[in-house]
Amino acid sequence: MINGNILFYFFDDFFINLCIIITLTILYIPLRSKLNIAAMPFWQKGIIDGVICGLASVILIVFSIEMAENILVDLRFVPIMLVLLFNGFFPAVIAGIVLIIGRFMIGGMSDFSVSAMFIVIALLAGFQLIYKLYQPDKEKGTYRKAIIMILYSNVVFAIFTMFHFSNHYFYLITFLPMYCLISFAGGLTALFFTNYMKKTEMLLSRYKEEVSTDFLTGLQNMRSFAAIWEKSIDRAVTKKEKLTILTLDIDQFKEINDTYGHPDGDQLLTQFSNILAKNTRSLDKAFRHGGDEFLIILPNCGITNGLEVAERIREEVAEHSFQISKNRYIHVTVSIGAATYPDTCSHYQQIIQQADEALYKAKHAGKNQIYSNITSSQKES
Repeated sequence: MINGNILFYFFDDFFINLCIIITLTILYIPLRSKLNIAAMPFWQKGIIDGVICGLASVILIVFSIEMAENILVDLRFVPIMLVLLFNGFFPAVIAGIVLIIGRFMIGGMSDFSVSAMFIVIALLAGFQLIYKLYQPDKEKGTYRKAIIMILYSNVVFAIFTMFHFSNHYFYLITFLPMYCLISFAGGLTALFFTNYMKKTEMLLSRYKEEVSTDFLTGLQNMRSFAAIWEKSIDRAVTKKEKLTILTLDIDQFKEINDTYGHPDGDQLLTQFSNILAKNTRSLDKAFRHGGDEFLIILPNCGITNGLEVAERIREEVAEHSFQISKNRYIHVTVSIGAATYPDTCSHYQQIIQQADEALYKAKHAGKNQIYSNITSSQKES
């Protein structure tokens, strides 16, 4: 069962196990972010995460050390531990089911395969109890939970080993300490890489959001407009939907800046942006087009509904008291141009130009106006 080269085989094959875990982590976490799996329904993302981690455990079995006939030793518990720590119990259960099925497919219907199934069940139950009952400080909490989970997995595996090899004392004292050492090293190293990749992905996501977001108002900026506009156009043309765009300009904003100063003007812009966000749907996108100019993309929205949105915004802006300093409130108005494909223009390439022209006409019609090509009269307060 154990020959003179056991130490070499252990370290060689466990190193392969560790490389597999790290490689799969590096591949899956960015892919998970790109596919936006985190935003999927609970059961859907749980099944995806669980199946992936279960398959990772099965791959580890394929590259395991066969210590005796049908006795496979590896780090298969690590993916289950990681998915429970970062994604919860449900995907861990799915991973366990996939692992059990994989073990039976590889080892057949043997006593060792049945024992491996009970080990997985015991690990899932124990890991969940540890996760729920042990609540260390948040700063190092994940690592401390992992250490307890790895220690528990070693106890479970030791019981399993002693059950099958109770008459091989030398085997036990040689093998179990070695497995314990490598399982701790492998489990904590895998946790470090997983934690590192998740933090890196979170930072990249934050940087992308900051690059595409206006720092003052929190709305989308014009760097992100082109990509979002192109997707909106493609959807409107492909699905034969209507697409409306509103162009907005705060009336006499330059005079406000000149009179009260730019910090007070910034306060006004922030509150104005909140009004835009309040009066648009979750699928609509509002953009700051620099200074006091704004754009709103309204997917699957005809000109009639678009003008209703514009009117709600115009009315609320006109009625709102903007607090620009501790004891100073002012009132402002907004002019809005609207254009819709295909309601007001026959070709989607004309829509932005037409909306700009509509805004120009609204500004020169006395301000506090809404204008579109199908509105011969403007909306006034």
